[in-house]
Amino acid sequence: MGDYNLSKERIILNVGGVKYETYRSTLTAYPETLLGTMFQEQFYRTGEIIWPSQEDTDTKTTNFCCYTFVTRKELLKELDYFQIPMKEMSPDKHNMSAEEEYKLLAIKLDGFVKALLESICLARQDYQNILHVKFYDRLPTKDVPKSIHSQPNIDKLLKPYVSSGYFMLEMFPKPIEHYIKKYIPDIRWSLDKRFKYEPEPNYFDLKIVGNVFDKNEILKYSSLNFNL
Repeated sequence: MGDYNLSKERIILNVGGVKYETYRSTLTAYPETLLGTMFQEQFYRTGEIIWPSQEDTDTKTTNFCCYTFVTRKELLKELDYFQIPMKEMSPDKHNMSAEEEYKLLAIKLDGFVKALLESICLARQDYQNILHVKFYDRLPTKDVPKSIHSQPNIDKLLKPYVSSGYFMLEMFPKPIEHYIKKYIPDIRWSLDKRFKYEPEPNYFDLKIVGNVFDKNEILKYSSLNFNL
C-alpha cells in the first residue's frame, strides 16, 4: 500500500445520479478549488462521492449536465460555489496578452464563417437558394430592422455577430468568400458596402446565391411522385 500512487487513482463523482469518472490528479490540479481541496491527500477518502444536483429554484427542475445556455449570474454563482478563481472574467483586469487577444479574435472569425455556412444550408432547407443578410457598422436606429434575417433559425445563428460581422467582412472579405466556396463551390458571392448619411449606419449587403432547385429531382424522392 505504501507504493500506491494516489494521483493515478480513478474517482467516481455521482452528480444527481449521473456518474462521472476521472483521475484524482485531474481534480487536484487546481488545489485552491473546492474539488481540488476535497481530494488533497490529507482529506482523501475512498469510495464513490455523491454530489447533489443543483436545483433551479425558479422552475423547480433538476439541471443535469447538458449543453444549455446560462446567464452570467448563474455562471458566477457556480464558479463561486466550486471556488474557481474568476480573475480572467473580471472586466477590470487588463492583463490579456496580445497573443491571447488575437486568438480570441480568430475564434470569433471562425464562428462567424461557420454561422454563414450553416445559414446557407438552413435557407436552402426552406426552399431559398439566396441568403441575403445585412451587417451594420453600429447598432441600427429604430427605423432599421433589428433582425438580421426573417427566418428565426438563421437570425439566431447570426445574431451574435450583429455588431462584429460588418468589421470582419471589411477586414477579411476574400478569405471568407474563398473559405465558403471551398465547401460550397457553386455559389455566387455578392458583397456590397453601402454608405448612409448620418445618423443612419453604414452596412454590408451580403448575397450568397446557390444553384436553382431542380423540381424534378425533388419530386423523385417525394411521395407526390407516386400520384403523378
